[in-house]
Amino acid sequence: MARTAQKPDEDALFSPVLLPNPHHPHGWPLSMMVSSQTEARHNRALWAPTHLISIRAPDTKLLSMIDLPEDRHLPLIFGDTMDPEDRDAARLPAITAAFAFIDGLPADARLLVHCLRGIGRSTALTLGILARYMDPDAAAAALHALRPDAKPNRHVVGLCDTALGLKGKLAKQALRFPAKVWKPAKA
Repeated sequence: MARTAQKPDEDALFSPVLLPNPHHPHGWPLSMMVSSQTEARHNRALWAPTHLISIRAPDTKLLSMIDLPEDRHLPLIFGDTMDPEDRDAARLPAITAAFAFIDGLPADARLLVHCLRGIGRSTALTLGILARYMDPDAAAAALHALRPDAKPNRHVVGLCDTALGLKGKLAKQALRFPAKVWKPAKA
C-alpha cells in the first residue's frame, strides 16, 4: 500500500508567540518563522507562509522563492554589514517599512522572515518585530525559541532599537546571541 504525504499542520509550524495580542491593529498573534533563503526556498511548499519579508543585499537575486501577491511580500534590500557607514548598510526607512508591513497583517497571517546568505539580518529584524509587542528580554527569549541559532546583525538590531525608542535595551539583548540554552536575563 502506497503512503501519501500528509500536509503538516501550519498552526504547528507557525505557533503564535502571543495570544492575545491587543497591541497589533488586527490582533496578529505573532505567528511567524525566521530562516535563510535556502531554507525558505527548500521548504516553501511545506511551510506555506501567507506573508513574506525577504531581505537581500543590493545586486543579488531571490532565487525561485515563494509566490505571493505583491501586497503580501515585502522585499528589503540591504547588506549584512555591521558598519553603518557602508553604502549597503541597512537604513532606518527599511525598518519602518517592515514595521508598517507588520501593522497591515491580518490576525490569521503566517509570516516568514528570511534573508539571503545567512540569518543575521532576518533574526535581527525578527527581534525588532517581537520587541514591538513585548519587553526586550521577552522578545529575545521569543527569538531564541523561534531560532535557537540566531545571530542577529547588531546594526539592524540597533536600527530597530532606535525605531522603537528602547535606548539600547534591545541591542543589549542581541549581545546574548548565539546561545545554546536561553537563560532569563539577570535583573
